[in-house]
Amino acid sequence: MKNNSEYIIVPIDFEPASLKALKSAMLFAKRQKTTIVLLNVLQTPGFFNEIFSSGEEIVKLTNHIKDKLNNLAINTKKENPDVEIITRVESGKAYKKIIDVANEIKPRLIIMGENHEGDMASQKLGTSVYQVTLQSPVPVLTIKGDFKQIGKKIVVPLDLTKNTSKQVFSAIVYGLRYGAKVYLTSALIGGISIEQSRINKKIENALLTLKENNVDCDYKIFERSDVQPYQRVLEYTKEIEADLILIMTHQEGFTYDNYIGAFAHHIINESQVPVLSLTSSASDDSFSKFLTSFVDPARIFSQK
Repeated sequence: MKNNSEYIIVPIDFEPASLKALKSAMLFAKRQKTTIVLLNVLQTPGFFNEIFSSGEEIVKLTNHIKDKLNNLAINTKKENPDVEIITRVESGKAYKKIIDVANEIKPRLIIMGENHEGDMASQKLGTSVYQVTLQSPVPVLTIKGDFKQIGKKIVVPLDLTKNTSKQVFSAIVYGLRYGAKVYLTSALIGGISIEQSRINKKIENALLTLKENNVDCDYKIFERSDVQPYQRVLEYTKEIEADLILIMTHQEGFTYDNYIGAFAHHIINESQVPVLSLTSSASDDSFSKFLTSFVDPARIFSQK
């Protein structure tokens, strides 16, 4: 296997959402010179035993899936000859195997298609997307709708959690790597004025840090209102025609091991642009490895 971070995992179930994720992954792979890992996860043996009467039939199905995945890789390679593509078939629960493979090969990114639409989209994420986003040791990019280019305008919602420094760090990396403009945003939830708010000071420090690291940036703080903060972010994203949102999965300041914050949950479900999700563990390795290369005028990276 290659060195760490030279892979992008794309879970494939052959549904339209996962095929859209693959197309998106090709854009990143071309830019980053990374290898695409097409990963299909067969259901657990117990599930198959209810459908198939013999182990031989299970083997036939497994071989069929391998052939189908290889054909997808071959056809995709024809359209993208400069990108290396490998395939992998695992058996078990989908999200667990995706996490297992991510822990094993330590990819740069996992790209997944999210296909929930309509009224229920604001209430439920697909099990695999939810669990992978929650537990992933690397950033997870969820795709809903069409993805035509790597984001040139990235919205970064900030709050008062301790994770903000890693979120700003990730925004710097993304801004420098892809030449993107970073738009910081937040919404007040108390009756204090913007100028007197702690979030205003935090955003000022983040802006200073971004600018000192040569990242183009802007910001917007919303006054308190009856509109939910996640709705403000989605409206702002549409207003400036941004093409990526970067979030932490625990936006409310909680660190439950089995809980994606309500804010992040809504953003992933309802955003029509790709969402790049970070857990604490997903940013730890890069944060410690590359931190010394950045200017930190407001000392936000050294805050505890």
